[in-house]
Amino acid sequence: GFAMERMPCGSFAANAVWLGLGAMAYNLGQAIKLFVLGGTWVWHNVATLRWRLYHTAAKLVRHAGAIILRISGIADDTFDLLTRARTRIHDLSLLNDTA
Repeated sequence: GFAMERMPCGSFAANAVWLGLGAMAYNLGQAIKLFVLGGTWVWHNVATLRWRLYHTAAKLVRHAGAIILRISGIADDTFDLLTRARTRIHDLSLLNDTA
């Protein structure tokens, strides 16, 4: 799901960086599924994450001195998932602060 089937060029060093970035992206996706999304999301592949979450249209706007994320055209279940994910990320950051 990360398009790692082919190396981008003939340079060994560049290909090593490419593979390293792919491994980090994979591990980050696994961490998001395990620690943030939870539930049945741990069984989904990267394509499902990409289409259900990363391809959600949104933009950051300023309103009355606050920065707001405006998300358009998403289903209620996706909105609830993003709200729970935000709360979980905040809770994880508090755990990190106490360590």
